Amino acid sequence: MVARRLPTSQTGNLLDGWHEENTMARFSVKELGPATWADFVRIMEKHNGVWGGCWCVSFHLPSGGLKRTTARSRRAFKEKLVQANRSHSALVYDGADVVGWCQFGPPVELPGRLSGYGRLGLDLPDWRIPCFFVDRDRRREGVAEAALAGALRIIAAKGGGRVDGYPVATRGKAYSSSFLWGGTESMFAETGFRQVGRLGTSKLVVRKAVRGRKGAKPSRA
Repeated sequence: MVARRLPTSQTGNLLDGWHEENTMARFSVKELGPATWADFVRIMEKHNGVWGGCWCVSFHLPSGGLKRTTARSRRAFKEKLVQANRSHSALVYDGADVVGWCQFGPPVELPGRLSGYGRLGLDLPDWRIPCFFVDRDRRREGVAEAALAGALRIIAAKGGGRVDGYPVATRGKAYSSSFLWGGTESMFAETGFRQVGRLGTSKLVVRKAVRGRKGAKPSRA
């Protein structure tokens, strides 16, 4: 298949439109909410709550807060947040099944691990994309890329703003998927993110300005 040439996007990156169009061709994206909670629970239970029973609440808690909770309490806490519209994720679907997601939200909803901003002298963003998860049976199929593209579309529909991610700069090295929960630098770069700081040897802070889109439909990317 020959990819058609697309006009330069708002960020000046030709890859923005091309990348999103092609990675989303196989998948649909819906936002986590009361209507999709049961689908989210199915993939969570398949993977025992993910990352040792995190239930995707680590960044909802202050640093160290996860250790003071149990898997059961995390699930209940997550459901409470979702029902109150205080927890956001872009869920990637293949048919009726969720095959992965990325979490996003404003810093007030995701206060975990923010201390690096003070050390780097960076202003807080409007939105954070702190973590990804892909079904163990569906890795290397573009699910994380679809989640990122979908999250950016949902954020645009919510008014846009400065969006930060925290990928790993792999530099061609092989990493276990357990170390790539923040995504990879190349994946973020392909959608127009630029590095604004470094949290460690390989952990980066990357940022993109997303323009708000009135009338957009965030339920499907």
